[in-house]
Amino acid sequence: MTTLIERIFAHSFRDSLSFGSAKDNTKTSTSGVKQALLDVIEDCDDARCHRVQFKISEAKTHADLWALRSDLHQLVAQVHGERLAAERINGLVTLFHGLIPDSQLTRIRSGFRSS
Repeated sequence: MTTLIERIFAHSFRDSLSFGSAKDNTKTSTSGVKQALLDVIEDCDDARCHRVQFKISEAKTHADLWALRSDLHQLVAQVHGERLAAERINGLVTLFHGLIPDSQLTRIRSGFRSS
């Protein structure tokens, strides 16, 4: 059950992502990338999800957004499992080509287990 505060909080920062010029609506703009990250977690809804959504809204650069990959992966894995989480995060790699150094564009190995 979502509390009123959580719904207001989620609504207020989603609204902040919707402003800007038509140029901001391209896939590689910061706002376009933010929306792609929000789409990855759209079917997750709890306090952890709201924290990640807030981090996405506060990110200033593409590198900041790429750094949230671990948070996104953890959230999706907790809700839907590791395999789906890896698929979703790996689907973002092409979106970041040319926006951050290629050496940072690593994929998550499916079935990877940390020690």
